[in-house]
Amino acid sequence: MAPKRWFAPGANDGEASSSHRAPPALRAGGNRGGLRIGEAARVGVALGQPVPLLLPKPEEEEDPDMRAALALSAAEEDTKWLHLVVAIRTSAMEEEARQQVEEAEASALLEEEMKKFNFGELFKKGTTSTGRPSRAATRLRRSYNEDIIAPSFAPEEDNGAPNASSFPCYDFLRNAGILEDFFTLVNRAGLTTYVGDEREQYYMLTKIFVESFKFHNKQYEPTVAFKIYGNPVTMGLEDFCRALDIAPVGTASRIDDNPRDLLELYRGITDDDCRTIQRGKIRNIQLPAIKYFTYYIATSILGRENTSNISSYHLAFLNIALTGRTSYHLGSLIARRLSNRGPIFGGTIALRVLTYLRLPLDPNDVPLAPRKLDIAAMKSHHFVTADSTLDNMVYRMLFADGDEKEIPLPQPGLLSIDRQSWSCTKEEVDEHMKIQDFHQQHDSKDAEPSYDYTVTYPGASSSTYPEDDPSSSYYGDTTSWDRWD
Repeated sequence: MAPKRWFAPGANDGEASSSHRAPPALRAGGNRGGLRIGEAARVGVALGQPVPLLLPKPEEEEDPDMRAALALSAAEEDTKWLHLVVAIRTSAMEEEARQQVEEAEASALLEEEMKKFNFGELFKKGTTSTGRPSRAATRLRRSYNEDIIAPSFAPEEDNGAPNASSFPCYDFLRNAGILEDFFTLVNRAGLTTYVGDEREQYYMLTKIFVESFKFHNKQYEPTVAFKIYGNPVTMGLEDFCRALDIAPVGTASRIDDNPRDLLELYRGITDDDCRTIQRGKIRNIQLPAIKYFTYYIATSILGRENTSNISSYHLAFLNIALTGRTSYHLGSLIARRLSNRGPIFGGTIALRVLTYLRLPLDPNDVPLAPRKLDIAAMKSHHFVTADSTLDNMVYRMLFADGDEKEIPLPQPGLLSIDRQSWSCTKEEVDEHMKIQDFHQQHDSKDAEPSYDYTVTYPGASSSTYPEDDPSSSYYGDTTSWDRWD
């Protein structure tokens, strides 16, 4: 009997195209161990081309020997087709795995770039909305908004001699009756170990450290960069805080212009001075312990700060010292101030970082002459009268309308930080002084008559008053303070 012939639908009856051979199971006549019709179709899809189905001609009879030969051939072809399917599926899985690896690498690269990206840069503008150069970019007028931009200094002004950070003078604090209040503020701000660090500071260490200092406020990992002598160093902001022993808590974002909480605090410590933060003065602070603490952080904590104008940076420290609220990241405030131009302070900061990194001190470096906030320094800040001595201090309390009252120190009942308000009205001061004079006159036979403690500057108004100190008063070239043992 002649064997059946197979043909492809659409092909010539007498031809079986070698390029259109049927799946072996179909050629074997059934699905014995071979591919079913549905599987053959899936193989065709995987190969990207249809698989023609070859059907037997019904008129031809089947030969048993030929049928056995075809079955053997079909088994061999089945194996080849299965290997092809496995290869196709393996290739697809490898391609999928490769794509997953590429996506993971792209995601890791994007995350790394996001760490370096500062979202604040999206909102920076080179000029104001009017198209003029911004006030921060001009050298003709200095901005006292310490949070928008630090006081603008010409580049050459950044190359001056470094100044030693000031230490508190405990004799002055004790005789003024504010020692306990001062250390209460220090402890609340978390500066206890910092204040106790009165080691010798060094010229080149301070100068190179401060002039090279940069703060990179990255979204995920803020860092600081600086030089210790000739060695460049980059460290995370948290490590920088550990070096200074300052808690890394609070927001590290730039402080907004005149934030409500700091503006209310400023008015609370200045008897409701109506000026904005950036126009205020440290002299406007009324309670002596708070004012002394502010002068201390100006040159010892905020390494490049001036000692006349108040700023959001001062008030952020006062905020935690007076209220205990850790709203602002103190380490980031120090880093921002160090990265700006201005008079060079920060010797204690540089020394603490050097110690934390276990780097050696240059044996040829020159020590800076130490400074204290003693009575001579406080006279220069108009904290006490010019004729005050350690045994006879007269405090100068300034009011927003220009009046100034001279108050003998100490006055724990009137000027304590534990009082209900952190400022005094003129009426409150007058009443307190009258009561004190009354007791003094009855306690002493030779008591002198009381006198008016009010000093009014001619031409003073509610918004302006003559300043004895220049608007950008720094320690500058003050060299009259003697070295102490």
